[in-house]
Amino acid sequence: MSLHDADIQLQRASAAYDAMQRSMSAGRGLYRETAAADSPLAYVWPFSRALLGTLCLARLGVLAPVDCLKGLERYWTGAAYASAVVPPGGDVYYDDNAWIALALVLAHRLDVVRQLDRVRQLYTFGLRAWDRDHGGGILWVQQGVGYGLSNHDRGAGATAGWAEVGLHLQELGGKPEPMPQTLLEWVSTHLDASHAGHGPFLNLVRGDGSIDTNVWSYNQGVMLGARVLQYRLTRDIAYLTAAEGIARQTLGTFGDFERHPPSFNAMCFQNMLMLHAETADTQLQAAMREAMVQYAEWAWDPSTRARDEATNLFYFDDAGRPALGSQPARVQDQGAMTQLYALLAWPRSDYAKLT
Repeated sequence: MSLHDADIQLQRASAAYDAMQRSMSAGRGLYRETAAADSPLAYVWPFSRALLGTLCLARLGVLAPVDCLKGLERYWTGAAYASAVVPPGGDVYYDDNAWIALALVLAHRLDVVRQLDRVRQLYTFGLRAWDRDHGGGILWVQQGVGYGLSNHDRGAGATAGWAEVGLHLQELGGKPEPMPQTLLEWVSTHLDASHAGHGPFLNLVRGDGSIDTNVWSYNQGVMLGARVLQYRLTRDIAYLTAAEGIARQTLGTFGDFERHPPSFNAMCFQNMLMLHAETADTQLQAAMREAMVQYAEWAWDPSTRARDEATNLFYFDDAGRPALGSQPARVQDQGAMTQLYALLAWPRSDYAKLT
């Protein structure tokens, strides 16, 4: 990547971030769900995408992420992050908390947050969601209250996401422990459509035991990233080979990535860059970055109607289709696009810091 290319990506990341601040900031480090003037405060999942975008852009030295981290505290219940600002709070989702834990690990690796105490607390909380009564898997939502009275799903993303958290903690000085491998074995056993370790990984196991067969980009990413972390911890080539296999499958399955939400794609791409830092396969390295670049160029092109050229706000529906003119711009998409352009401007020597 030339310095000119990096400069272009940094300019785009900054433009996306500035648009997010101008149109979606609610002050005190919080965001609104959309750019609509009457939009409520963002739920914690969209907020986490703004947080990731902010952290990845901050690495390039153009801003400080302090306000966004303060905003994150508004979701804290004392035990985990609620789905909505406290008070009144809301249901507690185990996958949301995994993504936030990974964001806090990234903040630590980027020297923004010094301590990992909150991540350790979240990891303990997340492992309580292991469904011992039905053969394992991390439950999607806290049980016994609210949505958890009726929803008993166990997902690939939540389960592999907590495996990633545990592996990062081990790498950052924690004691080796078997739970991350147990989590990954559950995903491979129940949700690997190939039964060969490389996916595609299906979405979740429902409470009645049936399978949601949707294939989302982020689920591939967290499994890929977890295998990279296992390789880094053990130097066992089998884990690197598994990660490379997942990456090739993902590139083949998703092609141009245009039919999946940018929030999911950014999660997938950041894990691909973790692999980029470890693999010696230069063709795979090039293919992963090219997929990112092509998706980023497609989204930036005004003719696709994903970006408003006048405001630099991004518009996508839940399926990842451009939606300019049909709905308000959403903070989850704006944060994800900020992150994507920022990552394309990162020096490759920093890829190993990703989570």
